[in-house]
Amino acid sequence: MSLLPRMRWLLAIALLAMGFLAGCEPQQAAQASNGAPAAASDAAFTILAGSELKDLEAPIVAAAKAAGVDVKLSYAGTLDIVERINAGEHFDAILPPNGAYPALALQAKPLARDKLFYSRIALGVKSAKAAQLGWNKRAPGWAEIAKAASTGQLRYGMTNATSSNTGMSALFAVASALAGKTEDLGAQDVDGKTLKAFLSGQKLTAGSSGWLAEAYIKDPSAIDAMVNYEAVILRANEKLPAADQLTLIYPRDGMISADYPLMLLDAGKREAYTQLVATLKAVPFQRDALSAAFLRPANPEVAAASALPTAAVAELGFPNRLEVIDAVLGTYQSQWRKPATSIFVLDLSGSMAGKRLASMREALKLLSGADANTASARYSAFQSRERVVLIPFATEVSAPVWVRFEGDRIDSARTELRMQADAMTANGGTAIYSALAAAEELARQEQLREPDRFVSIVLLTDGENNSGLKLHEFRERYAKGLPARIFPILFGEANASEMQQIAQLSGGREFDGRKLQLGQVFKEIRGYQ
Repeated sequence: MSLLPRMRWLLAIALLAMGFLAGCEPQQAAQASNGAPAAASDAAFTILAGSELKDLEAPIVAAAKAAGVDVKLSYAGTLDIVERINAGEHFDAILPPNGAYPALALQAKPLARDKLFYSRIALGVKSAKAAQLGWNKRAPGWAEIAKAASTGQLRYGMTNATSSNTGMSALFAVASALAGKTEDLGAQDVDGKTLKAFLSGQKLTAGSSGWLAEAYIKDPSAIDAMVNYEAVILRANEKLPAADQLTLIYPRDGMISADYPLMLLDAGKREAYTQLVATLKAVPFQRDALSAAFLRPANPEVAAASALPTAAVAELGFPNRLEVIDAVLGTYQSQWRKPATSIFVLDLSGSMAGKRLASMREALKLLSGADANTASARYSAFQSRERVVLIPFATEVSAPVWVRFEGDRIDSARTELRMQADAMTANGGTAIYSALAAAEELARQEQLREPDRFVSIVLLTDGENNSGLKLHEFRERYAKGLPARIFPILFGEANASEMQQIAQLSGGREFDGRKLQLGQVFKEIRGYQ
């Protein structure tokens, strides 16, 4: 984080703590100044929140502490939040970006729900591109945006609709706007042809809104625009030169906002919940912390940050039936979004024998569609039009194995991938960079054949390189740029520093597989493919 944003956050936290104490009743203020909590708690109040709220963690924890509530935050995507709770994982509350999907999908309905703040989802467009398209004078409708995308006039980034709320909400906003429906969208109402035209302009995908913004900041030349939370776009603008900053555009036929409801799940924590809601909706937090983060306050007494537009925007409704959501997201994955080629570079050295190899096999089988019991498992499984390439390596790099999920071969491709996983054996050394070089050359060829594909590389290794190309030789070979992003998984005794370097060099990101099950990590990576 640059110095200016860092100073803004520190100032916001300091003002927040002072403002809250100043606004306390005399007895509460005295208790706080003496170190005694205003509201006693036997244990921390645990919240599973949307991943884009990590930047807001410090102000939330500071405000809660001043009010006597010990808050512990964990993070996940919207679908994962629901599935983790339905699977029995315990949290006192959830704080998703959009409450509509959890309200439909949670097996045990929330006991209370309070909107803390909100953020509109916007199309951030470079000023020059907005002027070229005439959007600086009149906001376009979604059909116009789709046309600009299909004709190559608009290249944009957006998160995967099956992994992140911004992509999902944008997808349903386009579908609802094209159908002329503000609510009660049905699967039969969806204009698939125009949706596919819109998605043809997507040149950058991601599994999280924050990483999408980071990728744009690193390489603003790659795209003209970004679909994201207005708050995330404005925070990105603080780190960009003027020419690359994005103008907020709200399609005139509507968008779906993120309403950030705190949803209580544990009846025994109602008192802490009530105190926390009061604290986070009070003027000090709403004025100071939210302004610094460019989030819109839920408290009507507090004005939004001056950088946020005040003009009214048409608000579209999120689908109110799970079967509609499932049908649209399934078709999005298999028919509308750009096809992908996913290259998996897999360590089969001797140290992978046993549980590690078994874990890798199970993760591959999960992506083959072996488990379709949850929505995220269905959406993360390889879909029609996808190509999967396995490049196993040990001391030497094996020939690539292609598994094509195309045409009428979907079921046979799923079976083939499971067979390939079962056939893997571990033995020998570790030629990481020779294997990555083979993957990058294959990626280059794939992009030359079909420039309209998403091509990515996943690297799984549990050790350090001891054969073939060395890291500096790999870097020198690709000094002018890598053909495809690399997503390394930190696993076993792999060199974390080198994995991070590879991710940064390629414009990818690393994932930590040392504490989570590999299947969960593979599912998360699918949002970036």
